[in-house]
Amino acid sequence: MKLSEILRERGYVYQHSSETLEEITDGAKRTLYWGVDPSADSMHVGQLQGMMVLRRFVEDGHNVIVIVGGGTGMIGDPGGKSAERNLLSDEAVAVNAVALHDQFKQLLGGVDFRMVNNAEWLRKLNYMEFLRDIGKHFTVNEMIKRDTVRPRIEAPDQSISYTEFSYMLLQAYDYLHLYQQFGCDLQVGGSDQWGNILSGVDLIRRVAGGDAFALSWPLLVDKTTGRKFGKSEGGAVWLDAKKTSPFKFYQFWLNVDDVAVEELLLKMTLLPKVEIDEVLQKHTAAPAERHAQKELAYEVTSLVHGEGAAEDAQSVSQALFAGTDIADISDEARSLLAQEAPNAPVSIGMLVVDALVNAGLATSKREARQFVEDGAVNLSGESITDVSRALLESDFKKGIALLKRGKRNVSVLVLD
Repeated sequence: MKLSEILRERGYVYQHSSETLEEITDGAKRTLYWGVDPSADSMHVGQLQGMMVLRRFVEDGHNVIVIVGGGTGMIGDPGGKSAERNLLSDEAVAVNAVALHDQFKQLLGGVDFRMVNNAEWLRKLNYMEFLRDIGKHFTVNEMIKRDTVRPRIEAPDQSISYTEFSYMLLQAYDYLHLYQQFGCDLQVGGSDQWGNILSGVDLIRRVAGGDAFALSWPLLVDKTTGRKFGKSEGGAVWLDAKKTSPFKFYQFWLNVDDVAVEELLLKMTLLPKVEIDEVLQKHTAAPAERHAQKELAYEVTSLVHGEGAAEDAQSVSQALFAGTDIADISDEARSLLAQEAPNAPVSIGMLVVDALVNAGLATSKREARQFVEDGAVNLSGESITDVSRALLESDFKKGIALLKRGKRNVSVLVLD
């Protein structure tokens, strides 16, 4: 398939500056760039779509530049915010850039790419020359109409500083610099960056007399909450295992709604379209099995954290929610189970009803007895119906056992 066909098939195309997408993607190999915010030492899942777009270009033989916005990161894109951002030190940007580079290397399949920090050239700008050579090509009339600026001006309880107002000039200058320095003639980004990207295209035409292009992908939005994709109740879901463990990462994808799973399989995995269609057919036949979500969770976790971590997360999830015997999972998965799942210290001889209370699966012994009598309690695969049942050594595998109330309420019992 041609790159244009792949991008359309996966849903990555929102806008493009050329008359046809094929002009950008299917001719001579290009050098393209994407800018990332260096305010954290990890990407989050909301940025994963962008990296997958870059992966498709790389696989088609194009060259990729990633800008870590050490300069523009200090200014801050005004879009989507109501207040100024905190400034970053050069040291913090450098540390974050190293971590981001490793993540890109993993997600781009280990291929070579160029990562640059725009502070390298933005710090060297002479203010008077910048206004004369760059600023003259921008009109305030157009700048205040931008979707990223207008809400900050019109809202009575908000404002925008000249610093953030100048962000679009700096991003356009980045594109001009990369065009002149590396022959970069394509900038890609989310649809919320479209105006800024086009400013760079126009600046290259005016200053260098060259042809450059723009391509944007649609922003992912949680169809249930309406918020930007990747935000959970606990905050962002990170790609760094230290910030979001592979198990919690896996669970995030496992819990996506049916309405979103097809789009996410297309945009966040490398599975061929024909395989995705097969997964969705199997899912439609038995929605309660959540086959599509399981495939999505495994594929994305494998892509970000490696197959080993994905297999362990899958094993733990199956042990917790699908009835897999913990004796059948690996030592690594068992260790992960003890770390990630809710757990409670217990001792041999303790009554199961007391263990239910200790584990927070019942609010009182009376309620715990009722759960047992109703047949709602399971211990290491055995249905518990006797309120006098005590914990036995045989219930534990290497010091842990699974206590469940119903299908979704579970706790790991750890021998104290």
